[in-house]
Amino acid sequence: MKFTKYVKDNINILLGFILYCLIILAYMKAMKIAKNAILIIMVLAGSFFIFGFVVCYWKKNRYLREIQKIQAHLPEKYLISEVMEKPKTGEELAYFRILQKANKSMLENVMKARTAQKSYQEYIESWVHEIKIPITSVKLLCENHKSEVTRKIEDEIEEIYNYVEQALFYARLDQVSNDFMIREVNLGEIIKNVLARNKKMMIQNQMKVEIKDYKITAYTDEKWLEFILNQIMINSVQYKSQKNPEINIEIKECKENVKLSVKDNGIGVKASEIERIFEKGFTGTNGRRQKKSTGMGLYLCKRLCQELDMEIEAESKENEYMKITIMIPKNEKINKP
Repeated sequence: MKFTKYVKDNINILLGFILYCLIILAYMKAMKIAKNAILIIMVLAGSFFIFGFVVCYWKKNRYLREIQKIQAHLPEKYLISEVMEKPKTGEELAYFRILQKANKSMLENVMKARTAQKSYQEYIESWVHEIKIPITSVKLLCENHKSEVTRKIEDEIEEIYNYVEQALFYARLDQVSNDFMIREVNLGEIIKNVLARNKKMMIQNQMKVEIKDYKITAYTDEKWLEFILNQIMINSVQYKSQKNPEINIEIKECKENVKLSVKDNGIGVKASEIERIFEKGFTGTNGRRQKKSTGMGLYLCKRLCQELDMEIEAESKENEYMKITIMIPKNEKINKP
């Protein structure tokens, strides 16, 4: 708290003191007290008042700084009333008790919200696992009764499965640190798994895939990285070039991390939109044309990379290419939230 602000807040006290001094001065003059005596009395009175005023400001300012210091180290700032020192003055104590009641009410609401969120998350996870059963059954039926119709059904089922998987990973975003397992993984094997999963989609879209230096290893969670790469591959196919579509995957070992790049020769994005492609729900001009875009795939990729201490960035030129690069740690050290 600035001293000028403190003076403004206590201007009534200052004006009251000045009025009091004028009254006393008038009284002393009426009593014909010597001017030297009046001067000494006024100086002493002013000195004691200024000293008390400054000391009071110093104490309040120190108390506020201590509270701010404590709050700065709290993960949940609203818990300040639970750890701060109990004030001594009556006015401050009254405000302190009001703050405690407000915080208690907020904590109750926070707990209710967390309970509801956990219940919803558990329901979504349960629903996803349950819905996978009929999806798998439909896939088996399509495989056992090959026809043009079942092939189309199978394609739609695969798309449904991708959206279901997005819902599951989105529901688990806030609990990623409890689910991932960091270990040394072969990035080439992960890429092969993703390509195998999307083999049919690649063939149908006549996508050519090239991989460079795929035997490099890095430290990450295999399941979550597969999901991230799968979302990138789906995007590459969705926004592919109509002429000779291809995807180039390159793994490059750097000093502190491994760079995994997925580059396609598709329609790309506008330069004005490249900074927003990782935003939640952002579909952009091309996404609105496709109409199936949800704007969630790359958003999930960004969030998961943040949780796994990985970085992700995009580079594009409209109607020429789109390149997504993931920087993966070379060691197993990771800062869990």
